[in-house]
Amino acid sequence: MTWPGESGSSHASIRKDRAEKGISMRLSRDLKETTSRFAVWCSSVALFSAALILSSLFLHRLFSIPTPVALNLLKLSIFCGLLAMALGVLATIDIWRNGSRGVSRVFMGGLISLIVVAWPLLLLPTINSIPEINDVSTDTAAPPPFETLAARRPPGANMPDYPGAPFASQQQQAFPDLKPLFINRSVAEAYDVSVDAMKRLGMNIVSSNAPGEEIPAEGHIEAYDRTLVWGFYDDVAVRVSGNQVTAKIDVRSASRYGRHDLGRNAERTRRLLREIVARLEATVSTPMARRTRSRGGRRGSNRR
Repeated sequence: MTWPGESGSSHASIRKDRAEKGISMRLSRDLKETTSRFAVWCSSVALFSAALILSSLFLHRLFSIPTPVALNLLKLSIFCGLLAMALGVLATIDIWRNGSRGVSRVFMGGLISLIVVAWPLLLLPTINSIPEINDVSTDTAAPPPFETLAARRPPGANMPDYPGAPFASQQQQAFPDLKPLFINRSVAEAYDVSVDAMKRLGMNIVSSNAPGEEIPAEGHIEAYDRTLVWGFYDDVAVRVSGNQVTAKIDVRSASRYGRHDLGRNAERTRRLLREIVARLEATVSTPMARRTRSRGGRRGSNRR
């Protein structure tokens, strides 16, 4: 037998228990569906690292912000990329254990951070195979000096003076093909061809002193060049010496910043020497062309 008041209280108790169970179930479901905080941080930091590297590239290439600032932004972007990868690992563990959401964020953050960090890693084989030098010359005993460009180097840049024997020995081992160019042309003509070759390669000439009348004569050219992607500044000096019959061309290329040039100064020197040779060949008959014309002349005389 139940009293009238007891029936109402029992129903109220049942409703209360059901409400409490519903709340706990919703809380449990909401907890499982909550996005992992590590996943949120992973994607955010990865996007920040990508923004850093793109802004440093854009600002340095187009607006010429100081190179040390661009390099610091680059280093910070790589650090953020590594941090995003670590956060991605923590987010994966959190999602696996607690059933939290955020897989797409982890995937996006991991992909972006991998791209940011991967390109420096791709340079490791080059770094390990090339000596840590930033100044090369075809004449390491007496390299062409930087005069005008030395005064233009900003504070904190590499010294304009050639480092000497330590660099010379490493260059000889790594780039034995970098040697002076000897040609059977007058020093004045060799100088003009060198200026033309530098302009054709897009180098910005800042000073040019043509060889004088004295024998042996000597001309000197200074220019700066920029790398293709980042637009880092490198300085180039060319010395042309000789007489009315023969000439010697020496090239020097040096980075304004950084201890390791990744071989770009040696490649620039080769490219300039090849362009000079190409300009010379374009203005003088080659032995093959002379033989061809000679044969043509003989055939013409036979016809007559």
